[in-house]
Amino acid sequence: MKREQRVTQRDVAERAGVSTAVVSYVINNGPRPTSPEVRERVRRAIAELNYHPNVVARGLRARQTHTIAFVAHDFRPYESFGSHYLSSILSAMTGALHDHGYYLLMFPLAIGEDPTPLSTLLHSGRIDGIAIRLVEDPPQTDAILSLIEASGVPCVCLERPGPTHFGFSTITYDDAGSAYTATRHLIEQGHRRIATIAGDLRYATARARLEGYRRAIEEAGLPLDPALMTGAEWSTRQAGARTRTLLDLPDPPSALFAASDDMAIGAVNAARNRGLRIPGDLAVVGFDDIPLADEIVPTISTVRIPLAAMGARAAELLVNPDAQPVGQPANVETFPTELIRRMSS
Repeated sequence: MKREQRVTQRDVAERAGVSTAVVSYVINNGPRPTSPEVRERVRRAIAELNYHPNVVARGLRARQTHTIAFVAHDFRPYESFGSHYLSSILSAMTGALHDHGYYLLMFPLAIGEDPTPLSTLLHSGRIDGIAIRLVEDPPQTDAILSLIEASGVPCVCLERPGPTHFGFSTITYDDAGSAYTATRHLIEQGHRRIATIAGDLRYATARARLEGYRRAIEEAGLPLDPALMTGAEWSTRQAGARTRTLLDLPDPPSALFAASDDMAIGAVNAARNRGLRIPGDLAVVGFDDIPLADEIVPTISTVRIPLAAMGARAAELLVNPDAQPVGQPANVETFPTELIRRMSS
């Protein structure tokens, strides 16, 4: 089948009886003025020919593409795009970028994967900025951030901060402090056998939340029982399996802090399948405050992260350079979290 020939700016100029420069002035609303009659002729020709300007080429000439890349630098980057946690950030970021006439380009990059494709993107002139979700702490993130720094593309880090000398803004929250608050809540309810499902301990977030749990237990003078501390992938199914193991202990826990709401839901399901009452026999607190936490029965007590606000702020920093403080090596914005008490505790 013969491919349909693309309509060009020259075709529009011929149909309207003007130069290609005038067509460009009309499309771009400048830099030189055109009369209302000429603008009408050009717009009519564009409509008749069904002409669509080459946005990429226009962006390259203007040194602006109105495209922001989101890099999920993760152990399982493709799975992360389907997570309740990340979808809240991405939805808000996409909406904020749309309001400014920007687009979001998704770029999954597994930790340990060859970064050459990312380097190619960074030097292609196709993006105006990059938001990168980091799940590790320095120095593990130094190599990927050095690659971005060398390209000169503006960058905002999400979740975990990079080294300050890169000068990248960071949008984050206090994992350890929030986990401490969640565990303290269970202690204040009178629980003394409190377990935790810490998530995948390759993630700095999981380790920080485990640290907050440990600190709360130690400060309360309770024993740190290794049998009550278990890791798991960030999944409902694995959390259910870990919960069943905890409930089989000779002295099972009366409360459980799960490092994500997905895992908290798995814990609640496992306990209820055993015929246990929530929170009478097992109190459960999660982390993140995904929408599902307030929709299932019993509703899940959790730590609320302002995920939507974080996504919107990252977008603002990338499309509005004036929003980034000047004269600081790096701007780290730590968003406040909040303990939300619901039926499960």
